[in-house]
Amino acid sequence: MATKSNRGPKAAAENRAALVAAARDVFAEQGVDGPISAVARRAGVGQASLYRHFPSRQELAFAVFEENLVAIERLAADPGASLRDLTDLITLQIEGSAAVITYFAREGDPLMRGFEDRMAAALSPKVDAARSSGTLADATTVADVLMAVGMLAALVARVPAERRHARVEDAWALLMRGLGPA
Repeated sequence: MATKSNRGPKAAAENRAALVAAARDVFAEQGVDGPISAVARRAGVGQASLYRHFPSRQELAFAVFEENLVAIERLAADPGASLRDLTDLITLQIEGSAAVITYFAREGDPLMRGFEDRMAAALSPKVDAARSSGTLADATTVADVLMAVGMLAALVARVPAERRHARVEDAWALLMRGLGPA
């Protein structure tokens, strides 16, 4: 019987990435309170490796959230990307990570403020462009869009995965009637 060889420090970045991807899946399926052991199993690493990278559930959830936010910032920096492109990406993330978003809303963690500031900075130029083009009402602010994102996350957090996309699309349609031009 062959045993797994310990690849040591050279596997650290690969293991961390596998843990974040596994956490995203487990949290989407079972919520942020899902078993940490399931994350380690799905990532194909031992629990000791998981705890070396993420000493707490909160740090693991933050890693998932951070990865999502980096993707949003990357898309927001693309001059060809529109607010709709960003909201589509955020929608996909909400569908898979609503439990993570609501976890931090519940926790009231001060680190969340930094994430909110980064999200606002990413959205701001796209919201300005959407107002200029008439896609959004002149009075719509970045805070309005962030509130819509939070409302969507809360809305889908407890909806079964197979119904999340339809629920989010319906909610965006309703919200855009309120945020869009008169």
